[in-house]
Amino acid sequence: MQRVGVDTGGTFTDAAAPAPEGGWRVHKVPTTPRAPELGVLEAVRGLLKSGGGPVELVHGTTHATNALLTGRLGRVAFVTTAGFADVLAIGRQDRERVYALEPRPPRPPQPRRRIVEARERLDADGRILIPLSGDEIARVAAAVAALAPQAIAVGLLHSYRNPAHEHALGRALQALGVPVILSSEVASEQREYERFTTAWADAALQPVVAPALRALDAALRRAFGAGSRLCVMRSDGGTASVAAAAQRPVALALSGPAGGLAAARALADARGDDSVLTLDMGGTSTDVALLRGGELPLQSLQLAGLPLLTRGLPVHSVGTGGGSLAAHDRGGALRVGPDSAGAEPGPACYGRGGRAATVTDAHLLAGRLHPQAFLGGGFPLDLAAAENAVRALGARPEDILAVATADMERALRRVSLAEGHDTRGLTLYAFGGAGGLHAAWLAGRLGMRRVLLPPLPGAFSALGLATAAPRRTLAMSVLRPLPPEGERSKLFAGLVERALAELEAEGVPRARIRVQTTLELRGEGQAGELALPEGPRARERFLNTHRARFGYAQNDRPVILVAVRVRADGPSASPWRRVAQRRHAPRPFERRRVLLPEGGGRCSAAWYRREELLPGAQLKGPAIVAEYSATTVVPAGWQATVDGFGALELRRG
Repeated sequence: MQRVGVDTGGTFTDAAAPAPEGGWRVHKVPTTPRAPELGVLEAVRGLLKSGGGPVELVHGTTHATNALLTGRLGRVAFVTTAGFADVLAIGRQDRERVYALEPRPPRPPQPRRRIVEARERLDADGRILIPLSGDEIARVAAAVAALAPQAIAVGLLHSYRNPAHEHALGRALQALGVPVILSSEVASEQREYERFTTAWADAALQPVVAPALRALDAALRRAFGAGSRLCVMRSDGGTASVAAAAQRPVALALSGPAGGLAAARALADARGDDSVLTLDMGGTSTDVALLRGGELPLQSLQLAGLPLLTRGLPVHSVGTGGGSLAAHDRGGALRVGPDSAGAEPGPACYGRGGRAATVTDAHLLAGRLHPQAFLGGGFPLDLAAAENAVRALGARPEDILAVATADMERALRRVSLAEGHDTRGLTLYAFGGAGGLHAAWLAGRLGMRRVLLPPLPGAFSALGLATAAPRRTLAMSVLRPLPPEGERSKLFAGLVERALAELEAEGVPRARIRVQTTLELRGEGQAGELALPEGPRARERFLNTHRARFGYAQNDRPVILVAVRVRADGPSASPWRRVAQRRHAPRPFERRRVLLPEGGGRCSAAWYRREELLPGAQLKGPAIVAEYSATTVVPAGWQATVDGFGALELRRG
């Protein structure tokens, strides 16, 4: 069975698979927004060429992400404890804009009329204060049925301590024939608002995401044989079967960026790089993250302003990509994004009907994209259309690029400097179709001296998908003083068994599953947690970590075990193998005038084809490296070397 990774972005759909002769093959096609599965299948066919099967398709999808961002969700009935119907509307009272006179914080778009209250009550320890009677269950079920929902979410107070009432309601509501999501199952953790939003989001995504996944699975089997199968990347960087993904779509909230982060961490480990910054710039958005050495960190997610108690990789996104539209706001200031030209019609220079100026059009006019070398020469760019679009806007190309770069710089600072990390010693891993066009520019602004463009950067996320392992991440609240190590193993037992059983159901042998256990700890009276691996001297390690991060530790206060977390991984292997390097100076295929960033003016730059750069190749800026999936700018004062893994490393000075 041929394993293929496919990443569906806002502009292009990318496919990657191991090549029989070694290395990787990639193929890019325009995304088909009205029917994304068509673009996915077209990308796989173009990659395999022969069209044979069967195929194991690992898909990174933005379907759940876009549904939450746009509010195009299913009709949900929400059942909660009497007196708590307004929890979703009240939220946490956080103010993103501190000085806004009329703040409008994001809330789940759940109409009050579709919320049903159940007469029942548990205390904070899970003891029953008001029993849930059979008559009350029948009344709630009838009230929910009258709402004709497409999915049902049940969130009762303190159900993470005692799920009996939720289970009783769940059994009755299943007779209505629509998905029923229990908060105690999707997020068995404290904080009712976060638990309720997670259950609500999972229910709202069910009617949207699950049918799309099943349709893609069926289309895959028709196209490549009944033996083909679909797997989906989850927010935690692991894969799940289509059945498991459709059952828990909230775990796909950040499915799209996860493949690139997983691939970047694997390459960084192979190269021996410790902490790295990542920049994944696609056609619609840019995702950034700081990845420390070793295992990828997981954290609770926030999407569309909603906190979700599902763990994912630490990614921060901004609406700036190659297809982002440039426009003037009401005050006359130039802005770029978040609106995008997308795949239909795309940037003006694509020649598909787009007339608004985009970042890609600005790069073409600045000479940083070759009109005859885009996508390996198979997708010529229309220079005149780009000129017309930018002229109609009344802005210079360098101004559009400066605004876009400033947006990405703020995002990179948010995940690095704002968290106390010195960027000067870090390497910027840049990928995505447009990452190499801005990478050196951004690195210079952050005082960084090294940039790494991995092999096949424009399809790097798809490559990460093709090499991802099955994974389950589960968590459970504890909320008590840190018990001795021997007692803690009992807390993990149920989660470990559940994770093993779920992976076994997908065909992963239990003996080949690797389990990691994590403690989420905080000092007494604190509100935030630190995650540490389970093991000896947990209290001492927590205090040392707290002291290193915040400058102090309260040795005289108890340490509270907030939650335990389990991560189970199926077998995986790194795709990266080092080969010998031979130092040589490659020959450019052309010289063209290019507009350098930061006011460097226009100068002559050498153009190279990356496919012709062997390990050990060295070149100096100003230069531009074109390849099938991306383009990389090497500014003046920088030099580039191809390392033993085929990555293009840029160094300043």
